[in-house]
Amino acid sequence: MRVVLDLDERAGEYFVVVSASGGPLSERSVRWTAGRRLLVAKDEPIGDDEASELASSVDGGSATAAELDRYGRLLFDAALGAQTWQRIVADAASASYLELAIRGRADQEQAATSAMQAVRWEALHDGTAPVAAKGTAVGSGRRLSVGIVRLVPLSLPIGPNDSGVLSRIDRIPSVLFAIGSRLTDPRVRPGAEFMGILRNLERRGGSIQPRVLESASVPSLTWELNRFEPDVLHVIGHGRQFPVEHCVKLQLQAEPPSTADEYITARQLLDIFDGAGHVPKVVVLSACQTASAPLGNTVGVPVPDPVNALPFAARLVAGGVPVVVAMAGDIADTACRVFTRALTQAIGEGIPLVEAVIRGRRAAFHARPDLDSADWMLPAVFLAEQLPGDTCLVNTAAIKTVKERIHDLDFAWEPVFCGRGEFIVAMDRLLDGDDPLNVLVACTPDPVKGYGGLRLLRELGARAVRAGRLPVLLGPFDQDPPQTRASVAEALSDKLDEIRETLELPSKPNRIVGEAQSGAKPQRLVRAIREAFDELVADLPETDPVRASPHPRVVLLCHRVDEWLDALDGLLALLGPQGLSPGGHAIPVVMTGTETGALAQARLDTYKGAAWAKFAPLDRFHSDDSDPEDILAYQWWLLNPPERTPVYAPKRGADPSWQGQLRFVMRKSLYDEQELFGFVKASSFFFTSDMDGDMLASYAKAAR
Repeated sequence: MRVVLDLDERAGEYFVVVSASGGPLSERSVRWTAGRRLLVAKDEPIGDDEASELASSVDGGSATAAELDRYGRLLFDAALGAQTWQRIVADAASASYLELAIRGRADQEQAATSAMQAVRWEALHDGTAPVAAKGTAVGSGRRLSVGIVRLVPLSLPIGPNDSGVLSRIDRIPSVLFAIGSRLTDPRVRPGAEFMGILRNLERRGGSIQPRVLESASVPSLTWELNRFEPDVLHVIGHGRQFPVEHCVKLQLQAEPPSTADEYITARQLLDIFDGAGHVPKVVVLSACQTASAPLGNTVGVPVPDPVNALPFAARLVAGGVPVVVAMAGDIADTACRVFTRALTQAIGEGIPLVEAVIRGRRAAFHARPDLDSADWMLPAVFLAEQLPGDTCLVNTAAIKTVKERIHDLDFAWEPVFCGRGEFIVAMDRLLDGDDPLNVLVACTPDPVKGYGGLRLLRELGARAVRAGRLPVLLGPFDQDPPQTRASVAEALSDKLDEIRETLELPSKPNRIVGEAQSGAKPQRLVRAIREAFDELVADLPETDPVRASPHPRVVLLCHRVDEWLDALDGLLALLGPQGLSPGGHAIPVVMTGTETGALAQARLDTYKGAAWAKFAPLDRFHSDDSDPEDILAYQWWLLNPPERTPVYAPKRGADPSWQGQLRFVMRKSLYDEQELFGFVKASSFFFTSDMDGDMLASYAKAAR
């Protein structure tokens, strides 16, 4: 049930009008206090100085529990009152939740509308509890959940039509994480946020197709939006008030060689969408102040750009983004991350938008390390006015199919794959379809030591499944690798039979083994392999994610090819600009192996300078302090531990010497779980386990 709160201005007086689908419910006379930062009932005796002090405490995040309750009750009495609230709750008693929608009207004074949107409505207190965090009593010990959103009129249609209907995502949602700083920035710990969201979705049955744009600039963000066309843009960084310009701006990076920050307005972000030719369905702004009214936006003060007088998030919705999640005030990174993780997980499970907001809010509330903290109420959700609160953004059936395929084809892997960003970027290029890259080789320096080659192939294979491709893994071959052309052909034929059985497809013979044994020219063997791959794809149901993708094809993954001996020469002879070449469409090939013999010779001679082939070292993590890939990789692992192991993360403000100590501990092995978790357990002065996993578990227990 949606109940809408509007602010009307008549002859210099303000009224909060409460309405539902059946018509108006109430109208209450109110007045602004504290420079339009708090609405109170017209006859409320609170003075402006007291209201200003209270609003400043709430806005600044320093309010005590008593001050927050006082603020919430003043707002509740101004907008609703006990009688109206009782009628609303009675009407919604049988519903699964109540939606309170704060609307900004396009025909009202811009500054007043902006202030209405920026008031901390999440603090609403019915005299018993903050309703956004705990719900409201409906009798018999039951509490009705309450979700609070902000509705924004559109100046552009939501999608291909102006009906107000947001098209559902009928595939794995694509998410672009745009980091306005480096992934290791200790001020916002964006690496932790990205990794937490990604792994939490994977573990709980959802899934996303992620890309990370580190140190995002205007040109790089424009290019990536155009190339990837993500369903969701998640910007992680800093937001700041610019009082002189009467607006809030969002941090990006300036173009090299400059290392400075560049702050952009909401209008400039909309220009980026326009330049990219793509508007995401959802924008998440994990950045402070992006849901706040700009400072200086008060009565009698002219605003240079009225459009930017709205909160940053509201401006994005007014410009055509259907859903925006943003942060009011300066929010702690942990509260921001817990809210975003719970919200994203709920959306991925097919939960309606408003109910997903409720889950995120409660997760952040129950995650409070400091019971006086108001960070739980700072995340705010802005929706296009025409968008119903019960909208489900994601087709969970499509996600379920992909999740099952990743598991069935043995591409799920514990512990979590970490680091190796260069290969992830290369794999995205390889999967794009229009990029010339079709051969990717991960070269290890030592045939004895493990550098994560199998983990890499499984991660890339899972990525291929999410992108709508069908990966075929030849391996693992830690023992008894194929060493002749015929044995490789036999292994590939057996793998195709195995995949057909796993996917419940009809058994079908192929010509791969026969062509290999006959000693025919490589072109004939390529044709046989391509024919078998094409038949495999064609036999999938028409509704299968592979058949529905723009590039329905197979990706071949080959493990430890350096041990294939004579067979490696045969494999290399089959490769060319189309991956397995020649052929009409690309069949990409990814290989791992020690850079010796034929593999080393191919890198130096045959494929040197070829746009369609990339050889990259799979060595120890980089440990350069300016680009600490090793530290990021181990943080990834600590935040996503094996089952029944606590989540660990560096404490805010921890002495950076822990990085050098961790490198020393991990100097012998890349993936020594005992060494890694043993170090952090013994280093409580550096690390804390009171992080997202425990917080979400606490919420889940409290929500039962």
